[in-house]
Amino acid sequence: MGQDRLIRDASRKFDGDTMKQASDALSVQAQAVSAMADDSDYCKVAEHALSMLKVVYFREGADAAVRSAMHTIEAAAAVIEGELGPAATQRFLKIVGEAQRLAH
Repeated sequence: MGQDRLIRDASRKFDGDTMKQASDALSVQAQAVSAMADDSDYCKVAEHALSMLKVVYFREGADAAVRSAMHTIEAAAAVIEGELGPAATQRFLKIVGEAQRLAH
């Protein structure tokens, strides 16, 4: 019940303008990362993830896109936990929280 409410609340804020802002922000971040790294594969992965979320948003709506984004973050946290440990997971989740704070 609590997660459904969280998804509904988040999806109310998740409209076409929000998707455009997220896309623009990701493009800026991707350009910055690309400038710092010789290998652009990381940027491509982020761009693909955003593209997949856009498809979900336009085909299935905001609720589905929010659920998909939440599952993606949960999966990333699990991989980071397994590969790099809890400290790296905490840093990752702090970055996610900071990005959310800056968006509002």
